[in-house]
Amino acid sequence: MPSKSARKNGWKAVQSKNKIKKQSRLALGILFLIGLILLISWTVRFAKNLSSPLKNSSKIIRNYAWDKEFNINLVIRTDKVALFSYNPKEEKIVIVNIPDEAFLEIPYGFGSWQLRAVYKLGESQKNMGGDKLLVETLINLLGVPIDGFLDFEGLTVQEDTGKMIEEARKNPFWGLDLLSKIKTNLTLWELVKLKAAIASVRFDKIKQIDLEKVLDASHLADGTSVLTTDIVKTDSVLTDLQDPTIFAEHKSIAVYNATNHPQLAQKWVRVITNLGGNVVITANAKSRLQNTVVLGEDSLTQKRLKQIFVLGCPNNPKCDTIEPDKEDLVSSRAQINIFLGEDYFNK
Repeated sequence: MPSKSARKNGWKAVQSKNKIKKQSRLALGILFLIGLILLISWTVRFAKNLSSPLKNSSKIIRNYAWDKEFNINLVIRTDKVALFSYNPKEEKIVIVNIPDEAFLEIPYGFGSWQLRAVYKLGESQKNMGGDKLLVETLINLLGVPIDGFLDFEGLTVQEDTGKMIEEARKNPFWGLDLLSKIKTNLTLWELVKLKAAIASVRFDKIKQIDLEKVLDASHLADGTSVLTTDIVKTDSVLTDLQDPTIFAEHKSIAVYNATNHPQLAQKWVRVITNLGGNVVITANAKSRLQNTVVLGEDSLTQKRLKQIFVLGCPNNPKCDTIEPDKEDLVSSRAQINIFLGEDYFNK
């Protein structure tokens, strides 16, 4: 039988082992907790990066993410400027090449400038930005909504947009080396979806339109050669930019000018019509509004119109519960009603 001293030493050894086991379990628990916190933090940062613009210093406001329900229209800027449009329903691409000599009306009261000067003009203005002014100028020219931009200018990529899209379609790794360099308001997740979409487009479903063919040659007073635009000619070659979802729903749309600025409704009726929308009413609203509002029947058409027109507070219910003159809504035959506010005067 072990002596009393031996039993005491054995008990201490057991207690010491149990203490060490408890400390080890505690240390492992703390390490697990730290690892879990780090994993959650990394996941949150990764998710945030996926849903945030990759690299964007522009003032363009966009309160939605492209979900492949509608066409996506992008301005692509290399050493030239083009509009890129991807139609997810029909899996086709349209590229509109716009010549530098195009003499365009610039928003915000800047008058008319050649396209080649628009970006630098925007960059020279405080709180403006070249991409913002370029995008809004091309909305005026083409009469279609533009969701964002991809700016490659200044990089080693100096190909025209058609060649870039062809390379992106064939090369699964194209663009990976440019992710940290391009300027865009698209998120990383949107870029991934768009790259996959481009790769699935057949070669015979890519159409290029050279806008130069429908512009008129002219000269300024100082002898500078320019190309002037004609809305009717321009719209006649851009029918492929219609959104099939909007066209198929054929919802009746009313557009009301809720400002004191004349012709505002007519400008945006052109955009809605070129999108494929069925505008049945164009009128002045009896009330005046600061923020544009889209009201009416729930539909994909209404969703897309809200993406385009609701700028300032898309998640604020007050933006959708205005008090326009009741007579406007009661007398309207349209399924969807757009009240253009002051926020759309300068666009």
